[in-house]
Amino acid sequence: MAGEVVMRTHTLSLIVVATLLHYVAFANHYHFIVKEASFERLCKSKEILTVNGKFPGPTLYAHKGSTLIVDVYNKGKYNLTIHWHGVKQPRNPWSDGPEYITQCPIQPGSKFRQKIVLSDEEGTIWWHAHSAWARATVHGAIVVYPKPGTSYSFPKPHAEIPIILGEWWKDSVVEVLKEFTASGGQPRNSDAFMINGQPGDFYPCSKHGTFKLEIKSGKTYLLRILNAAMNEILFFAIAKHKLTVVGTDGSYTKPLTRDYIAISPGQTLDCLFKANQEPNFYYMAARAYTNGTNVQFDNTTTTAIVKYEGNYLISSPLSLPYLPSYGNTPAAVDFSGNLRSLASKHHPISVPLKVKTRLVSTVSINLLPCPINGTNVTTCQGPNGTRLSASMNNISFLTPTYNILEAYYYHIKGVFGTEFPSFPPYVFNYTADILPLELELPEFGTQVKVLEYNTTVELVLQGTNLVTGLDHPMHLHGYNFYVVGWGLGNFNEKQDPQNYNLVDPPRRNTVAIPRNGWIAIRFRADNPGVWIMHCHIERHLTWGMQTVFIVKNGHRPEQRIFSPPQDMPPC
Repeated sequence: MAGEVVMRTHTLSLIVVATLLHYVAFANHYHFIVKEASFERLCKSKEILTVNGKFPGPTLYAHKGSTLIVDVYNKGKYNLTIHWHGVKQPRNPWSDGPEYITQCPIQPGSKFRQKIVLSDEEGTIWWHAHSAWARATVHGAIVVYPKPGTSYSFPKPHAEIPIILGEWWKDSVVEVLKEFTASGGQPRNSDAFMINGQPGDFYPCSKHGTFKLEIKSGKTYLLRILNAAMNEILFFAIAKHKLTVVGTDGSYTKPLTRDYIAISPGQTLDCLFKANQEPNFYYMAARAYTNGTNVQFDNTTTTAIVKYEGNYLISSPLSLPYLPSYGNTPAAVDFSGNLRSLASKHHPISVPLKVKTRLVSTVSINLLPCPINGTNVTTCQGPNGTRLSASMNNISFLTPTYNILEAYYYHIKGVFGTEFPSFPPYVFNYTADILPLELELPEFGTQVKVLEYNTTVELVLQGTNLVTGLDHPMHLHGYNFYVVGWGLGNFNEKQDPQNYNLVDPPRRNTVAIPRNGWIAIRFRADNPGVWIMHCHIERHLTWGMQTVFIVKNGHRPEQRIFSPPQDMPPC
């Protein structure tokens, strides 16, 4: 495909369990085959899951409105599911992928055929594993081109390049997860961030494999950037070059030009940049944005190289681009808060103006007492010997052992409850510096929220300062939504809605609640099914920061969930 950049095999020394992706070019039918494989790399050996023998996995290409069939064969060691992040899957939650929400996992030696139904997505979205922490390495981009005969909302670039930001541990991520859940504390920091599978020049084992992008002077390039990192929001920039955002999460935006971007786990940004500097080598770089108190994080910087074509003397050493400091909240929220939908004649939006269903949910870090293990000494590594947890509306989600979608579809009782609160059960100053300790203890449950078909929903997500205030990138499956408002501090139900943007709010599937702040989103519940909403920071999801929306069927046949496929994985 014109403009596609083919990446060489990366150079981390790994023992590999591979997910191979083969596809038939003339038909939208793909095969994912998970099996063990190994090959030589430069760094310390370890075992990871890869795709097609590569890390990151291959990019899938499709046109707007097309349908893909993916046969997933699990020939690896562990249970596996695949989620198509940003694909709304109209009436087809069966192929959405979250483990024990819409399906039971694909067990080793088993197969599951998934039908990927594209509708109005256009731009960059992605796919990733949605079981345990497998998505650390099982992920890749999906490029959705305009329908044949239509065009981009911007002049066609000279070339398009996926830029996948990731996170890497020297040890197996399976062991990292086991250690993390057993400790009751924070997970071990990753050893590096990555750009297209390489930490970059600052890591001796990666230096010779650093991703390099060769460009021509005067040309414009489209970077399809996605944040596949597990636990960190990232700042990203290219030295001496500006980035112009033209798309977010599979939707077009009004052009927004900045020296840097902020991108949360789960988000995608389509960014143009012009090769308008002196021919030379320039670093692109990314590093963490985090601002919580006593929160551990990877403070390293990953790099790749933008290399101008031609013969010239290379400046040495290369300079890094400006990136805001780790805890620079104004820099992060200023960028995100200035994004706007394109909202044009050919790319219209439809913001619900009248709301029938209003919901408010707190989003919090919590603490639990630690098991004593038969002694008087606690073993947990949370604050003061406690165990860390997380919640929405004070409910820490318990993942069932049978998937919620089938339980709902077949009327199986006892798998989930329908008592997720419409409003916070406790009303307090959510962002106060000092809060009562008793508020830090959550309840546990597998509670969902049931929505009537076609109701218009406004959901306010309120961050709290329980334990510590943090940013929370919240992802809703099955929908795009409009971010109509945001702010710092406590949401004011009388004043803040007066400042909503109902004209051109950004259309997203993942949005970051700012630290000790709030986000207001709106959507029409016109996609029947079972759809999870969760924080895309993996440690928070592991702690229970999630809930589920069940959107009921409508009255007409075309408003009902499709029948399940015959090969749904058994529990």
